[in-house]
Amino acid sequence: MSKENSFGKNERIKSKKTISALFDRNSPANSSFLVYPFKVIYHTSPSEDNLVIFPQVLISVSKRKFKNATDRNLVKRRTKEAYRTNKKAFDFNAFVAFIYVANDILDFSPIEKSMKTILARLEKETRDKASH
Repeated sequence: MSKENSFGKNERIKSKKTISALFDRNSPANSSFLVYPFKVIYHTSPSEDNLVIFPQVLISVSKRKFKNATDRNLVKRRTKEAYRTNKKAFDFNAFVAFIYVANDILDFSPIEKSMKTILARLEKETRDKASH
């Protein structure tokens, strides 16, 4: 399996400190936008730490909207697969949270289409921030 097409543990956000920083509404480093069916929150981070592989990703599906864990897991699996197959070799330093906001379970193709849009926009916005 090729390295660039994997989605390993080191690409996931696991630190509670990082998650808190990502969802801190007052932080100027955080930005967000909506591309249905996802709300995307990202935190650009100039990293001196060479141990962290960027970008790191968090995928969230509401327990309130999807009571069954199997439904939440299905949406998460589809989201992970869409991200994994479309991420290519992004080199931006950012923590990214994908929050699934749709009220029903979408098929893979609309999830993948919106993921492509999200990744293109993320790359553009992080490049713009880096140049300023």
